[in-house]
Amino acid sequence: MSGAEVSVGADMPSMPMAHNVKPVKAKPGAAPGEYDARIELEMYGEWALKLNVRGPARDVIVKKLDFREPPR
Repeated sequence: MSGAEVSVGADMPSMPMAHNVKPVKAKPGAAPGEYDARIELEMYGEWALKLNVRGPARDVIVKKLDFREPPR
């Protein structure tokens, strides 16, 4: 969706209120309807990423992802 305002934040479901990342505003990407954002997670583990979309349509998307330490 082009012309939207998108922000991305994150929190750890296993540690409510202990680890949460303040939302950052995404910038329009290279192609229409693409957005880029970078957030810094505090530690490895399962995180719930929350995408807040405002513009021609409004939506909130929550996606759980598991970030693991790379093998040494």
